Order: sequence, then structure tokens, then C-alpha cells
Amino acid sequence: MTVSRANLADYGLVLAIILIIGGLMVLSPAFRDPENLIGIGRQVAILGIAAGAMTFVILSGEIDLSVGAVASAAAVVTAIALSQGWGVLAIPVGLLVGGLFGLLNGLLIVHVAVPSFIATLVSFFIAQGVALTLTGGQTILFDADWFRTLFATGVLLGNRAAFWWLVVVALVLWWLLARTRFGSNTYALGGDAESASMLGLPVNRLRIAIFTMTGALMGLVGMILIARIGNARADGAIGLEFDAIAAAVIGGTRLGGGYGSIPRTMLGVLLIGVLNNGLAILNVDFNTQQVIKGALVVAVVLIDRWARGEEARA
Repeated sequence: MTVSRANLADYGLVLAIILIIGGLMVLSPAFRDPENLIGIGRQVAILGIAAGAMTFVILSGEIDLSVGAVASAAAVVTAIALSQGWGVLAIPVGLLVGGLFGLLNGLLIVHVAVPSFIATLVSFFIAQGVALTLTGGQTILFDADWFRTLFATGVLLGNRAAFWWLVVVALVLWWLLARTRFGSNTYALGGDAESASMLGLPVNRLRIAIFTMTGALMGLVGMILIARIGNARADGAIGLEFDAIAAAVIGGTRLGGGYGSIPRTMLGVLLIGVLNNGLAILNVDFNTQQVIKGALVVAVVLIDRWARGEEARA
């Protein structure tokens, strides 16, 4: 059977995951330990939720550089609320903080006509400033076992709560993208925003909704983060934006918008999670890990362009 360029783009990611897992199993007995393999699912929960949200943003033809700082700010506010005895009210507060930053991004892009790259960079600095101001550069401690059980440490069917939050969010995002008008409109917006507007699609409201949803999900990410470690820092999720973009792109989401899916993004998340876990076990330093992930993103983008070249000729 002849393998076309399009076939390589479609199935190369699965093959890469299989080869990388196989190689790491050979290189490290610790990696192939069943507990470690199950643990990868828990480790990628935060990245998976962020990458799922980022998929919607990129599909719409935009980018969001604020997600790490927004998650950090939401985490700090949630931790402060918990430390002050707000109890369950801390949960909607954390979601609201994230959602408001997302709304800010959408309003800047739609009503101030600021490119998403700049708008979300502005939000990054604002969110980081808020987090630093609230913490004073210190770690925020809280005592709420119920919160940690709900969002991270609780066990269901052999896996932690953080993993199940990823499963729920991924399924909801998949349903939104694949089965609703909101999803089809997102594809149309990223494919050709001008044509989508001419067809009567509410492109501005759609952009605002996508960024607000992304911000709210970063509020959830922030809560899972602090539930895992039991405290909050102003820089707790900084850098998440880059791994989220990498996972979406590795999963086949095109940076120009209009093409991608949640299941393939989750494969990208799995690949990055396996790499992070395996390279850490092999004691590869952090900077080298970043180089490897960057090279992987470049390779995927080049393969995607190569495959699209064949599609265009066809």
C-alpha cells in the first residue's frame, strides 16, 4: 500500500507516540513501571485542559499567550479565598477570575481591534501583576482537604481526580467542536473570517465567547494546580501557554485556523506528556527538554505543510 503525504500527516503522530514509548521503555525500567505509566495520565491533566481550550483559539485563527498567567492569577485568588474560609465559594470565584481575563482578551480583540498576539500578551502582564501583588512574592498556603480531594487527590477507578477532570473537559470540548453549531462556526471563523461574516455568522460574539471560555477553563486549571501541590504561587502556571500551543500544533491544529480536532490535540498532549516524563526519568536537563519539544513542533509544522502541498496539487 502506498503511503501518501496526507497519510503520513494523519497517522505519523500515532506512530511517533508508539516509537517514543517503545524507546523509553527500552531505555528506562522506571518508565515502564505500571505506576509511572498510569501517572502520566495525571501529569498531563493540566496541559490537556489548556491545550483543549487552545485548540478552539487557534481554530478560530487567533492565539492566546495569557493562559499560564491567567491560570496562575486564578489559582492565587482561589487559594486566598480558601485560606480566608470561603469554602465552596472559592470555586466560582476562581472560574470567574479566569473568565474575566478571557473576556478582556475578547473585548480587546473585537472592540479595540488589537491583534490577539498583543491583546493576550497585555493580559499576560496584567494577570501576572495581579498575582504578584496579591501574593507579595510569597507562597499562599491553604487548608482544605475537601478541595484537594475534589480537584486532584481523590481516586476513582484507579486514577486521580485531576485525570477525570481532563476526561470530562475533553469530552465536552469534543462535543462542542464536533456536534454543535458553536463548533462549526469556530471552524468557519478560522477558515475565512470575512466569508463567515458575510454569511451572517456572529463572528465578534464568537471570538469573545471562545476567549471567555478559555479563560474560565484556565480558572479550572489553576484550581487543579493548587489542589495538587497544596499552595499557590504567582508563577505557578507560567510557561503553560507554550506547551499548550505545542500540543495543539503537534496534534495537527493549523496555526492559520480552520483545521484541527480535540482527539488529535489529546494525542499531542500525550506525546508531550510522555516526553516530559521520559526525559525527566532519564535526567535530561530542562533546557534540553525545551529544545527537543521545539524541534518536534517545527518538524510537525513542516510535515503538515508538505502534506498540504500534496492536497493542493490534488
